[in-house]
Amino acid sequence: MKFKCSKRDLQSVLFQESKALAIKPQNVALEGFYLSAQDNELEIQANNLSLGMVATIPVQMEDAGEIVVLGKKFIDIVKSLPGDDISISVNENGGCLDISSGRSVYSIRTMPAAEFIRVPRHEVANRIKIKAGVFKNLIKRTSFACAPDHEVYRGCLFETKGDQLTVVATNMHRIAIARDVLHEPTDELRFLVSADSLRNIVEMFPEDEDAQVEINYTGKSVEFTIGKIFVTGRIIDGMFPDYNKVIPSSSEIFVDVSVAEMREAIDRVSIISREDPSKKMSFVFSGEELKIYADSPEFGAGEEVIDMTKQGNDLEIAFNYTYIADALKILNSLTCRIALKGDLDPIDIREHEGATDYIYVVTPVRP
Repeated sequence: MKFKCSKRDLQSVLFQESKALAIKPQNVALEGFYLSAQDNELEIQANNLSLGMVATIPVQMEDAGEIVVLGKKFIDIVKSLPGDDISISVNENGGCLDISSGRSVYSIRTMPAAEFIRVPRHEVANRIKIKAGVFKNLIKRTSFACAPDHEVYRGCLFETKGDQLTVVATNMHRIAIARDVLHEPTDELRFLVSADSLRNIVEMFPEDEDAQVEINYTGKSVEFTIGKIFVTGRIIDGMFPDYNKVIPSSSEIFVDVSVAEMREAIDRVSIISREDPSKKMSFVFSGEELKIYADSPEFGAGEEVIDMTKQGNDLEIAFNYTYIADALKILNSLTCRIALKGDLDPIDIREHEGATDYIYVVTPVRP
């Protein structure tokens, strides 16, 4: 195997795929990158058996071949090279990969390609088509609400019906529901994917938000294809709650408030609440003003007042402030609609009255 390639192209793929390198696996080859050069393209794979990534870059090829190279060392060497182009070849006698750029020359240990578990590709079973920008937005607006250490709630639920894709995430204290339109109708599907895997997958997408993403659900895994990038992730087994039952069915108080003003007020008052394990912050909806306050025997007290418009009675309610702040960070509107009922009832936050494309529900802190 012998070829020349752009340092920028190679480094970009290695950085993205490093997230799929296995850590201390039984199969040592999975700590490395699988490289296959043919037809003036270099295919690069990383596979930790939960997340698999494949991408190709153009190369000027002299000899075809395939090899596995130590992952982290390869990244460090490529990153450190001074030139814009890199020459790579297999040293058949020494079992090493020779890497050079300018007057810099390195060799790194390799393993036989046969020892690497290739990222599997399946025939299309259940295909979902969606724009890259739309998909990124759905993950951004939901994945933060997951519970990273929970067996089931560390994942995002994907649900399709007709030409609509719904993505849902929860930690049982809050739930984020985002919807958007698909390129074309698909079968009714329902599956769970790790939020960490989804965030890594999104990072590999190109900047072109109109690029088409194809998602293939195989039953045991889910595959994402966008251009020459292919990523596969393992499905999470488990029962996800019926999110429709979590959305409050009736509310008696409706508040419209500036997203920026509320977010900034919470940020300032959080100076008092940050060390509180419950992160408790109180919200008093009274008249045309929203008072946000926190007090601590150890640190003192803080209070902010902002304007709002309200329909219904006055109400005081307390939350883990991070749950409210997280939602306000990802809203796309200047104002939001908050629907409340009682001081122990969940609230829902939407970008405007009647919105269904994004719904965020959070439960209050008990007294």
